[in-house]
Amino acid sequence: MFWTLFYIIIVFFTIGGIAIFVLNRKSDAEQRRARWVKYIFYLLAVSLTVWCIQYGVMRYLAMVLLIIGAYEIVMGWRSSNKGILFLWVSILFYMVTAFGFYQFSSQVALERVLYVYTIVFTFDGFAQITGQLFGKKKVLPKISPDKTIAGVVGGYVMGIATGLFVMQWLNMSGYAIGFSPLLICTAAFVGDALASWYKRRCNLKDYSNVIPGHGGVLDRFDSFIFAGAVFWLAYL
Repeated sequence: MFWTLFYIIIVFFTIGGIAIFVLNRKSDAEQRRARWVKYIFYLLAVSLTVWCIQYGVMRYLAMVLLIIGAYEIVMGWRSSNKGILFLWVSILFYMVTAFGFYQFSSQVALERVLYVYTIVFTFDGFAQITGQLFGKKKVLPKISPDKTIAGVVGGYVMGIATGLFVMQWLNMSGYAIGFSPLLICTAAFVGDALASWYKRRCNLKDYSNVIPGHGGVLDRFDSFIFAGAVFWLAYL
């Protein structure tokens, strides 16, 4: 399955690169540079995550991501005017999700962790591509202004199609064949929307500048963290 995923990454990032060339034809120098920086660091993030999963060290990466994510949440709250109750409720929800994601990273079979991550980065990537190319109508304008209906539909279509394709290498049958990719895509969307909602509540543009071109670790991994936690519950 690893090599199949490797080829999927090459194909999908090639499509993403072509989409950037198309978008950059009508963009200024700053926009062109920002897109390529985001693209390169997204490729690096995907490669690192896949490597960690493949070689059985995903639990350590999960610990690093979750610790940095908690730090970003606290720093975001400190820069806002929200009360302490808002912070504690946010931290409690994050800790529950973080617990599920860590259990997912350490207990679920490596092939299934790869399966979930493949669907998540496919959903995220094609939601961005189709949204920027064809998106006009916003889906969550007050929470995440960049998300469009076309982007969400594109993400779902490619995420579910990729999940069904990859599933032939997994020992999954029955209801899981049709239900699992849909569940993962939905969890990825919800996780991203929740992270965006927190940023808006705290009047943040980005959680941090840890990953160039992205709005922080949570901004890059929120979909995977939430989808992993949800899949772990279903996996039980």
